Amino acid sequence: MKTTTIKPVEEIQKGLFHTPFWLAPEQEIFAERAVRFKELAQADKSEWNLYLTLLSTVCEAQQAVMARHDLTLNQLSEGATVLPEALNSDVPSEFYDVFGDILKEVNGKITATAAIEVSKLKALSQEQAKALAKRVLTQTTEDQDRSAEIWVQAALQVIWTAWALQLTEDHVPPTEDRTICPCCGTEPVGSVVLIKGDLNGFRYMHCPLCNSRWNVLRAKCPTCGDAGNMRIQHIDEKSTPELAPVYQGAHAESCKSCHSYRKLYRLDKQQYADPVADDLASLGLDIVVGEAGFDRAGGNPFLLLD
Repeated sequence: MKTTTIKPVEEIQKGLFHTPFWLAPEQEIFAERAVRFKELAQADKSEWNLYLTLLSTVCEAQQAVMARHDLTLNQLSEGATVLPEALNSDVPSEFYDVFGDILKEVNGKITATAAIEVSKLKALSQEQAKALAKRVLTQTTEDQDRSAEIWVQAALQVIWTAWALQLTEDHVPPTEDRTICPCCGTEPVGSVVLIKGDLNGFRYMHCPLCNSRWNVLRAKCPTCGDAGNMRIQHIDEKSTPELAPVYQGAHAESCKSCHSYRKLYRLDKQQYADPVADDLASLGLDIVVGEAGFDRAGGNPFLLLD
């Protein structure tokens, strides 16, 4: 006898009309980012491609290390965010092991200059490494931390991303304040306009720490929320034919109200654009928008500015 399962009305409506507020990270986020960094490095004709290549290796290490470690999320945060809020968080107990494993994973795969820095970091005691991570989390790094920061960021990303992968959409209710990540409180590095299925054309902000994405209306400034003074800027590839392909999908959303901008990546123009990787390969756009009087909002953990 054939039976029919009757679903709750809420579940039916969610399936038919639902636009998810929050999207979990991809399981292979770091492996996919490594491939993207490699592609971007090959297309870059300057010495910057050496750094993009290094970051490809870092991302490969992140994926391998995340697969090896048990990074169980024991409980949800009771604060304003679902996961521990990065800026006010203690250094996770797993940090030192993850950090050390990433440094081991890149052995023999990086340049001699990078290897010197890695050797110095391997010599840090657990307390020294923890203090360094705390400065990174609280955004109080010092000049001498600069060259170490990408390695610390890499380890922190692995931990927070592993935690986010254990969440479901029901764990992350929509928030009124959409200027920061609802999971960890980090400012978005940028956003993507999706091209898949029912989400085609929707804009999702991207967190550079836990790699979550959350929906924000395209008409609103992702920094101040104003809806009346937004404009989209990009570098015209027709007038600059030597531009790298990354610029086809990279746009800047600038706001005349708060005088800030963030980058937006159109996946219909660059299908595999990654907000962390593509940001670092499209810094020419930052120069153009900065010269127009707009300040960059949101940070990239791998963009180390003096």
